[in-house]
Amino acid sequence: MNRIKYILFALGLSLAAGQDLNEARVFEWWDNGIITAEEATEILDLLEEDNREEACLLAQVYAQETCGEAPTKEIDRDKPAKSANREVPAKSTARKGKDRPSLVPHGYALWKGRIDSTGHLESYRTELQVQFYRYRLHLGSQELLSYRNAGSEAHFGQVSTRELHSQIPLDTLWGTALLYPLGNFHVAGLLDTAHTEQLRLGYSRRSMAAAELFYWHGEARDSSAASAEIHSAGLQTKFPFGQMTLWWQHGQGSPLIKILLHDSEKRKNTNETLLFTWRTTAYLHGEKVPQWARLSNTIQKSRLWGSQSLTVAAPELANTKITGNARLLLPLESDSLSERLKATLESGPPLFRANLSATCREAQENCRESDWKTGFTTTPWEMVTLGAFARFRYHAEQHLPPPYVEISSFFTDCKQSHIGFTYTFPQGDPTKNTRFRSEIRFFEDFLEFSFVCIFKDIDKFILNPVRGYAEIRILF
Repeated sequence: MNRIKYILFALGLSLAAGQDLNEARVFEWWDNGIITAEEATEILDLLEEDNREEACLLAQVYAQETCGEAPTKEIDRDKPAKSANREVPAKSTARKGKDRPSLVPHGYALWKGRIDSTGHLESYRTELQVQFYRYRLHLGSQELLSYRNAGSEAHFGQVSTRELHSQIPLDTLWGTALLYPLGNFHVAGLLDTAHTEQLRLGYSRRSMAAAELFYWHGEARDSSAASAEIHSAGLQTKFPFGQMTLWWQHGQGSPLIKILLHDSEKRKNTNETLLFTWRTTAYLHGEKVPQWARLSNTIQKSRLWGSQSLTVAAPELANTKITGNARLLLPLESDSLSERLKATLESGPPLFRANLSATCREAQENCRESDWKTGFTTTPWEMVTLGAFARFRYHAEQHLPPPYVEISSFFTDCKQSHIGFTYTFPQGDPTKNTRFRSEIRFFEDFLEFSFVCIFKDIDKFILNPVRGYAEIRILF
């Protein structure tokens, strides 16, 4: 009875996860058993590279969670990734009333790393960016010199997805990439030190719709390949409600296809307003993919990899939101389609907001295993959020196991600095395998610091790290 009282008291001090995708949220899914270690590593690797759009796609499929709208514009690397909504320091912008960029060098130094259960560095990334006039220099994990002017671009060094404006993640190549606009058209190309060549011809209209043809040529990396040369070509398009890419390599039976579609609709009746939002994400390919594509392991192992989600929101009805999500995976070595279904209901004002979700982990097995999650959040003060949730994993042939309980507290300020503390009870008992997750994010005009770490055995008064992440960014 005392343990139950302890849990009920602790449930009054917790936090609902925010909608922004970050390392703390990935650790939470990993720690809760929602995603596997391999899936978590794939998302964390993309976040480490600042490829947030692709990381969001993985989160939508693996965790069946949203992380905001997909970005419609290329991320500006002048701005810190963690503080895109904050104002850029005055010395990092051009003078008001003048079109010419500032000649004063400015930028940032960055270090980010992940630690394992032994407390050692599992991986890390360093970066120094200096921008002056129309030039941008990167040193560290990526070495690159870029020049941009009136739509034209030139990149020298390690070029990849961002520099080549590819909708499909690419390998890193050492070479030169150029882009030159011709009205609504543009021509672009790449030449690397291994004699890889890429040519692109594109058309865009008012930044609303675009289409681009691309061609790749280079030497085969696989010595068993029938030809020493590789040729591939494709088409990528972008429109107001999504984007689509088709990439086919000579000698491969099926092309690589990426689909990202989304739209929203507002319907207003007499008494209430309904907002409908849907999103479709998919990768399709055959036994092999084009040589220069760098896909996550689980995508490479799946002939079909994707998700479909639909959200209905009623802002005037206690801000109620209902979300349905279907995850589809078709492995290369199997003809059996794996389908996972999830439904979520959220309702209530910020003072007390309840949520309930149900997940069918495998529809092909008639939902013999399912997850049920319920909880609430409360914001009694503007800078404090509290809440709690409990999750049950139900097996058709087993007794109901103890609930997985998570409690936490979240404190923030007007500058987006915040600190959070989370306690998790995997067996529903504070005296068994209790874990503690701490999150600190500190933002100032010249310094940004982030630290997330999960500890175990705190019920034995021992703090053993399970996994962690740290980032330091100094702006100048």
